[in-house]
Amino acid sequence: MEKIYMEGNHRQTKKKRGLDASVVLSFVVAIFAVCSLALYGVASNQNTGVSYAAPTGDSIVFSLDESESVTVSESADPSNNWRITVFYSEPDFTNPIFCIEANDDVVSTKNGTDYYKGEAIDDYGLLYILNNSYVNGKSIYDSANPNKYVESWATQVAIWLYLYEADPSSVHYLKPEYVEGYKTMDRIDYCSDITDPTSCEYAAIPGIGNKIDELVAAAKNASNAKKLDVNISSDKIVKTKDGKYYQSDKISVVGNPSSSLKNFTVALSGVDGAIAVDSNGNKLTGEVAPGTDFYVIVPVDKVTEKVSKVKVSVTGTFDSLAGNVYSTTEVSAGGKPYQKVVSVTGTTVNENKGIEVEFVGAPDTGMNTAQTIYFIGLIILLCGVGIVYANAKPVESK
Repeated sequence: MEKIYMEGNHRQTKKKRGLDASVVLSFVVAIFAVCSLALYGVASNQNTGVSYAAPTGDSIVFSLDESESVTVSESADPSNNWRITVFYSEPDFTNPIFCIEANDDVVSTKNGTDYYKGEAIDDYGLLYILNNSYVNGKSIYDSANPNKYVESWATQVAIWLYLYEADPSSVHYLKPEYVEGYKTMDRIDYCSDITDPTSCEYAAIPGIGNKIDELVAAAKNASNAKKLDVNISSDKIVKTKDGKYYQSDKISVVGNPSSSLKNFTVALSGVDGAIAVDSNGNKLTGEVAPGTDFYVIVPVDKVTEKVSKVKVSVTGTFDSLAGNVYSTTEVSAGGKPYQKVVSVTGTTVNENKGIEVEFVGAPDTGMNTAQTIYFIGLIILLCGVGIVYANAKPVESK
Protein backbone atom coordinates (compact mmCIF):
# COMPACT_ATOMS: atom_id res chain seq x y z
CA MET A 1 0.00 0.00 0.00
CA GLU A 2 2.81 2.30 0.91
CA LYS A 3 4.53 1.50 -2.31
CA ILE A 4 1.45 2.28 -4.36
CA TYR A 5 1.07 5.60 -2.59
CA MET A 6 4.68 6.50 -3.15
CA GLU A 7 4.48 5.66 -6.85
CA GLY A 8 1.28 7.66 -7.22
CA ASN A 9 2.84 10.59 -5.41
CA HIS A 10 5.89 10.33 -7.65
CA ARG A 11 3.71 10.40 -10.74
CA GLN A 12 1.91 13.49 -9.44
CA THR A 13 5.26 15.15 -8.71
CA LYS A 14 6.52 14.36 -12.22
CA LYS A 15 3.26 15.64 -13.64
CA LYS A 16 3.54 18.84 -11.60
CA ARG A 17 7.17 19.31 -12.63
CA GLY A 18 6.19 18.69 -16.25
CA LEU A 19 3.43 21.25 -15.92
CA ASP A 20 5.82 23.76 -14.42
CA ALA A 21 8.35 23.21 -17.20
CA SER A 22 5.69 23.58 -19.91
CA VAL A 23 4.40 26.80 -18.33
CA VAL A 24 7.93 28.18 -18.21
CA LEU A 25 8.47 27.12 -21.82
CA SER A 26 5.19 28.75 -22.78
CA PHE A 27 6.24 31.97 -21.13
CA VAL A 28 9.57 31.83 -22.98
CA VAL A 29 7.73 31.26 -26.26
CA ALA A 30 5.34 34.08 -25.48
CA ILE A 31 8.20 36.44 -24.69
CA PHE A 32 9.91 35.45 -27.96
CA ALA A 33 6.68 36.06 -29.86
CA VAL A 34 6.18 39.44 -28.22
CA CYS A 35 9.78 40.34 -29.06
CA SER A 36 9.15 39.18 -32.62
CA LEU A 37 6.12 41.44 -32.83
CA ALA A 38 8.10 44.33 -31.41
CA LEU A 39 10.96 43.62 -33.79
CA TYR A 40 8.51 43.55 -36.68
CA GLY A 41 7.24 46.95 -35.64
CA VAL A 42 10.77 48.38 -35.59
CA ALA A 43 12.00 46.71 -38.76
CA SER A 44 8.95 47.60 -40.78
CA ASN A 45 9.53 51.28 -40.00
CA GLN A 46 13.13 51.26 -41.16
CA ASN A 47 13.62 53.67 -44.09
CA THR A 48 15.38 51.68 -46.80
CA GLY A 49 14.93 54.30 -49.51
CA VAL A 50 14.29 57.95 -50.19
CA SER A 51 11.83 59.59 -47.83
CA TYR A 52 8.80 60.86 -49.71
CA ALA A 53 7.97 63.62 -48.42
CA ALA A 54 25.61 91.31 -75.05
CA PRO A 55 23.73 90.09 -78.07
CA THR A 56 24.06 92.09 -81.33
CA GLY A 57 21.57 92.56 -84.13
CA ASP A 58 21.72 92.24 -87.87
CA SER A 59 23.62 95.49 -88.13
CA ILE A 60 25.77 97.76 -86.01
CA VAL A 61 27.15 101.25 -86.43
CA PHE A 62 30.94 101.22 -86.54
CA SER A 63 32.28 104.53 -85.28
CA LEU A 64 35.61 106.23 -84.68
CA ASP A 65 35.96 108.99 -82.15
CA GLU A 66 38.69 110.95 -83.92
CA SER A 67 39.42 112.93 -80.80
CA GLU A 68 40.65 109.86 -78.96
CA SER A 69 44.25 108.72 -79.23
CA VAL A 70 45.95 105.72 -77.65
CA THR A 71 49.70 105.33 -78.03
CA VAL A 72 51.67 102.57 -76.32
CA SER A 73 55.43 102.91 -76.34
CA GLU A 74 58.73 102.09 -74.64
CA SER A 75 59.76 104.31 -71.78
CA ALA A 76 63.37 104.07 -72.93
CA ASP A 77 62.47 105.00 -76.50
CA PRO A 78 59.06 106.70 -76.87
CA SER A 79 59.59 106.85 -80.63
CA ASN A 80 59.18 103.08 -80.67
CA ASN A 81 55.43 103.01 -80.31
CA TRP A 82 52.30 101.31 -81.48
CA ARG A 83 49.31 103.58 -81.85
CA ILE A 84 45.76 102.32 -82.28
CA THR A 85 42.42 104.01 -82.50
CA VAL A 86 39.53 103.02 -80.26
CA PHE A 87 36.47 101.98 -82.26
CA TYR A 88 32.90 101.57 -81.08
CA SER A 89 29.77 99.78 -82.22
CA GLU A 90 27.48 102.78 -81.81
CA PRO A 91 27.73 106.56 -82.18
CA ASP A 92 27.67 107.29 -78.42
CA PHE A 93 31.08 105.62 -78.02
CA THR A 94 30.34 103.20 -75.20
CA ASN A 95 30.93 99.67 -76.55
CA PRO A 96 34.43 99.00 -77.95
CA ILE A 97 34.69 96.84 -81.05
CA PHE A 98 37.70 95.29 -82.75
CA CYS A 99 39.15 94.74 -86.19
CA ILE A 100 40.49 91.44 -87.52
CA GLU A 101 42.37 92.56 -90.61
CA ALA A 102 45.36 94.60 -89.51
CA ASN A 103 46.32 95.81 -93.00
CA ASP A 104 42.98 96.96 -94.41
CA ASP A 105 41.72 100.51 -94.20
CA VAL A 106 39.58 101.55 -91.28
CA VAL A 107 36.46 103.63 -91.18
CA SER A 108 37.43 107.20 -90.33
CA THR A 109 34.09 108.81 -89.79
CA LYS A 110 32.87 109.95 -86.43
CA ASN A 111 29.25 109.70 -87.55
CA GLY A 112 29.58 105.98 -88.07
CA THR A 113 29.23 103.48 -90.85
CA ASP A 114 26.68 100.71 -91.08
CA TYR A 115 28.14 97.24 -90.70
CA TYR A 116 26.08 94.14 -91.40
CA LYS A 117 26.18 90.71 -89.81
CA GLY A 118 28.07 88.15 -91.84
CA GLU A 119 29.43 84.67 -91.23
CA ALA A 120 29.49 83.11 -87.80
CA ILE A 121 32.87 82.96 -86.09
CA ASP A 122 34.00 79.34 -86.03
CA ASP A 123 37.33 80.12 -84.37
CA TYR A 124 36.71 79.54 -80.67
CA GLY A 125 40.09 81.01 -79.76
CA LEU A 126 39.00 84.36 -81.21
CA LEU A 127 35.74 84.17 -79.29
CA TYR A 128 37.73 83.34 -76.17
CA ILE A 129 39.81 86.52 -76.47
CA LEU A 130 36.72 88.64 -77.00
CA ASN A 131 34.94 87.02 -74.07
CA ASN A 132 37.91 87.57 -71.75
CA SER A 133 38.45 91.21 -72.53
CA TYR A 134 37.11 94.65 -71.77
CA VAL A 135 34.35 94.30 -74.35
CA ASN A 136 32.76 91.68 -72.10
CA GLY A 137 33.41 93.45 -68.82
CA LYS A 138 36.64 91.60 -68.05
CA SER A 139 40.26 92.64 -67.83
CA ILE A 140 43.47 91.55 -69.52
CA TYR A 141 45.93 93.75 -67.68
CA ASP A 142 44.57 95.01 -64.35
CA SER A 143 41.26 93.70 -63.05
CA ALA A 144 41.53 95.81 -59.88
CA ASN A 145 41.90 99.11 -61.76
CA PRO A 146 40.89 98.52 -65.38
CA ASN A 147 41.67 101.32 -67.79
CA LYS A 148 39.50 101.38 -70.90
CA TYR A 149 42.34 102.52 -73.15
CA VAL A 150 44.90 100.03 -71.84
CA GLU A 151 42.40 97.17 -72.06
CA SER A 152 41.22 98.12 -75.55
CA TRP A 153 44.78 98.30 -76.85
CA ALA A 154 45.70 94.96 -75.29
CA THR A 155 42.59 93.29 -76.72
CA GLN A 156 43.26 94.55 -80.24
CA VAL A 157 46.90 93.46 -80.15
CA ALA A 158 45.93 90.03 -78.78
CA ILE A 159 43.40 89.53 -81.60
CA TRP A 160 45.85 90.50 -84.33
CA LEU A 161 48.65 88.42 -82.82
CA TYR A 162 46.44 85.35 -82.35
CA LEU A 163 45.10 85.48 -85.92
CA TYR A 164 48.59 86.08 -87.33
CA GLU A 165 50.04 83.07 -85.50
CA ALA A 166 47.09 80.90 -86.54
CA ASP A 167 47.23 81.96 -90.19
CA PRO A 168 50.05 84.34 -91.19
CA SER A 169 48.42 85.11 -94.52
CA SER A 170 48.18 88.50 -96.16
CA VAL A 171 44.88 89.18 -94.42
CA HIS A 172 46.37 88.71 -90.95
CA TYR A 173 49.97 89.59 -91.69
CA LEU A 174 51.77 91.68 -89.08
CA LYS A 175 55.00 93.53 -89.58
CA PRO A 176 57.96 92.02 -87.69
CA GLU A 177 58.25 95.10 -85.48
CA TYR A 178 54.69 94.56 -84.36
CA VAL A 179 55.06 90.79 -83.85
CA GLU A 180 57.85 91.41 -81.34
CA GLY A 181 57.41 95.05 -80.42
CA TYR A 182 54.44 94.74 -78.08
CA LYS A 183 56.60 92.78 -75.61
CA THR A 184 58.71 95.84 -74.80
CA MET A 185 55.87 98.32 -74.43
CA ASP A 186 55.53 99.60 -70.89
CA ARG A 187 53.82 102.99 -71.01
CA ILE A 188 50.63 104.40 -72.49
CA ASP A 189 49.61 107.87 -73.50
CA TYR A 190 45.93 108.44 -74.09
CA CYS A 191 43.94 111.55 -74.76
CA SER A 192 40.19 111.82 -74.52
CA ASP A 193 40.49 114.93 -76.69
CA ILE A 194 43.68 115.41 -78.67
CA THR A 195 42.83 119.09 -79.16
CA ASP A 196 43.04 119.59 -75.39
CA PRO A 197 46.48 118.79 -73.94
CA THR A 198 45.06 118.75 -70.43
CA SER A 199 42.95 115.72 -71.34
CA CYS A 200 46.01 113.60 -72.07
CA GLU A 201 47.30 111.21 -69.44
CA TYR A 202 50.28 108.94 -69.03
CA ALA A 203 50.40 105.62 -67.24
CA ALA A 204 53.06 102.99 -66.69
CA ILE A 205 51.98 99.52 -67.83
CA PRO A 206 54.94 97.24 -67.10
CA GLY A 207 54.51 93.64 -68.12
CA ILE A 208 51.53 94.18 -70.42
CA GLY A 209 53.27 92.08 -73.07
CA ASN A 210 53.24 89.09 -70.70
CA LYS A 211 49.51 89.53 -70.11
CA ILE A 212 48.86 89.54 -73.85
CA ASP A 213 51.00 86.42 -74.28
CA GLU A 214 49.03 84.65 -71.54
CA LEU A 215 45.72 85.50 -73.22
CA VAL A 216 46.91 84.38 -76.66
CA ALA A 217 48.27 81.10 -75.24
CA ALA A 218 44.97 80.43 -73.46
CA ALA A 219 43.07 81.20 -76.68
CA LYS A 220 45.13 78.64 -78.57
CA ASN A 221 44.11 75.98 -76.07
CA ALA A 222 40.50 77.10 -75.76
CA SER A 223 37.90 74.56 -76.83
CA ASN A 224 34.19 74.61 -77.25
CA ALA A 225 34.04 70.91 -76.38
CA LYS A 226 31.53 70.05 -73.69
CA LYS A 227 31.24 66.69 -71.97
CA LEU A 228 28.40 65.24 -69.95
CA ASP A 229 28.73 62.23 -67.63
CA VAL A 230 25.88 60.39 -65.92
CA ASN A 231 26.98 58.06 -63.11
CA ILE A 232 25.05 55.69 -60.83
CA SER A 233 26.56 54.85 -57.42
CA SER A 234 25.82 51.11 -57.64
CA ASP A 235 23.36 48.57 -59.08
CA LYS A 236 21.66 48.22 -55.69
CA ILE A 237 17.85 48.29 -55.79
CA VAL A 238 15.78 48.84 -52.63
CA LYS A 239 12.12 49.18 -51.81
CA THR A 240 10.78 52.55 -50.74
CA LYS A 241 9.37 53.08 -47.27
CA ASP A 242 5.77 52.96 -48.42
CA GLY A 243 6.41 49.68 -50.26
CA LYS A 244 5.01 50.98 -53.53
CA TYR A 245 8.23 51.34 -55.50
CA TYR A 246 11.57 49.78 -56.20
CA GLN A 247 14.29 52.43 -56.18
CA SER A 248 17.70 52.73 -57.82
CA ASP A 249 20.84 53.97 -56.14
CA LYS A 250 21.88 57.64 -56.46
CA ILE A 251 22.47 59.02 -59.96
CA SER A 252 24.74 62.03 -60.51
CA VAL A 253 25.21 64.34 -63.49
CA VAL A 254 28.63 65.91 -64.07
CA GLY A 255 29.46 68.50 -66.70
CA ASN A 256 32.93 69.28 -68.04
CA PRO A 257 33.73 72.09 -67.71
CA SER A 258 31.48 72.06 -64.65
CA SER A 259 31.28 75.85 -64.52
CA SER A 260 29.63 75.88 -67.96
CA LEU A 261 26.83 73.42 -67.11
CA LYS A 262 23.72 75.57 -66.87
CA ASN A 263 21.06 72.91 -66.18
CA PHE A 264 19.91 69.46 -67.30
CA THR A 265 16.71 67.57 -68.02
CA VAL A 266 15.89 63.88 -67.44
CA ALA A 267 13.70 61.59 -69.57
CA LEU A 268 12.88 57.95 -68.75
CA SER A 269 11.71 55.14 -71.00
CA GLY A 270 11.51 51.35 -71.07
CA VAL A 271 9.23 50.68 -68.08
CA ASP A 272 5.78 52.18 -67.56
CA GLY A 273 5.44 54.29 -64.46
CA ALA A 274 9.17 54.93 -63.98
CA ILE A 275 9.79 58.28 -62.29
CA ALA A 276 12.92 60.34 -61.55
CA VAL A 277 12.87 61.87 -58.06
CA ASP A 278 15.27 64.00 -56.02
CA SER A 279 16.62 63.12 -52.57
CA ASN A 280 13.39 64.36 -50.97
CA GLY A 281 11.22 62.17 -53.17
CA ASN A 282 10.00 65.05 -55.32
CA LYS A 283 9.48 64.29 -58.99
CA LEU A 284 12.00 65.97 -61.28
CA THR A 285 10.33 68.23 -63.82
CA GLY A 286 11.73 70.64 -66.38
CA GLU A 287 15.21 72.08 -66.00
CA VAL A 288 17.20 70.72 -63.05
CA ALA A 289 19.97 72.68 -61.31
CA PRO A 290 23.55 71.37 -61.60
CA GLY A 291 24.64 69.30 -58.62
CA THR A 292 21.20 67.77 -58.10
CA ASP A 293 21.38 64.00 -57.55
CA PHE A 294 18.35 61.89 -58.35
CA TYR A 295 16.91 58.37 -58.17
CA VAL A 296 14.73 56.25 -60.45
CA ILE A 297 11.68 54.58 -58.91
CA VAL A 298 9.47 51.95 -60.53
CA PRO A 299 6.08 50.67 -59.26
CA VAL A 300 6.43 47.22 -57.70
CA ASP A 301 3.80 45.74 -60.01
CA LYS A 302 5.99 46.66 -63.00
CA VAL A 303 8.94 44.60 -61.74
CA THR A 304 9.00 40.87 -62.39
CA GLU A 305 11.52 38.05 -62.23
CA LYS A 306 12.73 39.14 -65.63
CA VAL A 307 15.15 42.05 -65.98
CA SER A 308 13.40 45.36 -66.66
CA LYS A 309 15.62 48.11 -68.03
CA VAL A 310 14.87 51.79 -67.54
CA LYS A 311 16.72 54.04 -69.98
CA VAL A 312 17.78 57.30 -68.36
CA SER A 313 18.38 60.04 -70.95
CA VAL A 314 19.98 63.25 -69.72
CA THR A 315 20.37 66.45 -71.76
CA GLY A 316 22.81 68.99 -70.35
CA THR A 317 22.69 72.63 -71.39
CA PHE A 318 26.07 74.39 -71.35
CA ASP A 319 26.87 78.08 -71.59
CA SER A 320 29.02 78.81 -74.61
CA LEU A 321 30.14 81.59 -76.90
CA ALA A 322 29.06 82.71 -80.34
CA GLY A 323 29.89 85.63 -82.54
CA ASN A 324 29.73 87.02 -86.03
CA VAL A 325 31.91 88.90 -88.43
CA TYR A 326 30.51 92.25 -89.54
CA SER A 327 31.46 94.10 -92.70
CA THR A 328 30.37 97.12 -94.72
CA THR A 329 29.68 97.60 -98.38
CA GLU A 330 31.41 100.96 -98.27
CA VAL A 331 34.96 101.29 -99.52
CA SER A 332 37.79 103.69 -98.80
CA ALA A 333 38.69 106.64 -100.99
CA GLY A 334 41.20 104.43 -102.71
CA GLY A 335 38.53 101.84 -103.46
CA LYS A 336 39.76 99.31 -100.90
CA PRO A 337 37.35 97.47 -98.59
CA TYR A 338 37.28 98.47 -94.98
CA GLN A 339 38.35 96.14 -92.19
CA LYS A 340 35.94 93.54 -90.96
CA VAL A 341 35.07 93.68 -87.28
CA VAL A 342 33.91 91.09 -84.77
CA SER A 343 31.48 90.85 -81.91
CA VAL A 344 30.80 88.15 -79.31
CA THR A 345 27.71 87.06 -77.45
CA GLY A 346 26.64 84.24 -75.19
CA THR A 347 24.87 81.15 -76.41
CA THR A 348 24.12 77.62 -75.21
CA VAL A 349 24.91 74.15 -76.52
CA ASN A 350 23.34 70.82 -75.55
CA GLU A 351 25.04 67.52 -74.82
CA ASN A 352 23.25 64.19 -74.35
CA LYS A 353 24.21 61.17 -72.29
CA GLY A 354 22.25 58.07 -71.28
CA ILE A 355 22.55 55.08 -68.97
CA GLU A 356 20.36 52.05 -68.22
CA VAL A 357 19.15 50.99 -64.78
CA GLU A 358 18.17 47.33 -64.34
CA PHE A 359 15.29 46.31 -62.09
CA VAL A 360 14.70 42.64 -61.33
CA GLY A 361 12.69 40.78 -58.72
CA ALA A 362 9.15 39.72 -57.98
CA PRO A 363 6.32 42.01 -57.03
CA ASP A 364 5.42 42.10 -53.37
CA THR A 365 4.51 38.39 -53.05
CA GLY A 366 7.08 37.28 -50.46
CA MET A 367 7.75 38.17 -46.87
CA ASN A 368 10.58 40.37 -45.82
CA THR A 369 12.84 39.51 -42.88
CA ALA A 370 10.76 41.30 -40.27
CA GLN A 371 7.55 39.64 -41.43
CA THR A 372 9.25 36.22 -41.37
CA ILE A 373 10.34 36.73 -37.76
CA TYR A 374 6.83 37.80 -36.85
CA PHE A 375 5.15 34.72 -38.31
CA ILE A 376 7.71 32.32 -36.80
CA GLY A 377 7.07 33.90 -33.44
CA LEU A 378 3.32 33.60 -33.89
CA ILE A 379 3.61 29.90 -34.78
CA ILE A 380 5.81 29.19 -31.74
CA LEU A 381 3.36 31.10 -29.54
CA LEU A 382 0.47 28.93 -30.74
CA CYS A 383 2.55 25.80 -30.15
CA GLY A 384 3.28 26.98 -26.62
CA VAL A 385 -0.41 27.54 -25.92
CA GLY A 386 -1.06 23.99 -27.16
CA ILE A 387 1.58 22.59 -24.81
CA VAL A 388 0.08 24.46 -21.84
CA TYR A 389 -3.37 23.20 -22.69
CA ALA A 390 -2.20 19.59 -23.09
CA ASN A 391 -0.37 19.54 -19.76
CA ALA A 392 -3.11 21.33 -17.85
CA LYS A 393 -5.84 18.83 -19.00
CA PRO A 394 -6.81 16.39 -16.12
CA VAL A 395 -5.73 12.75 -16.51
CA GLU A 396 -8.71 10.48 -17.08
CA SER A 397 -9.29 7.80 -14.46
CA LYS A 398 -8.71 4.32 -15.56
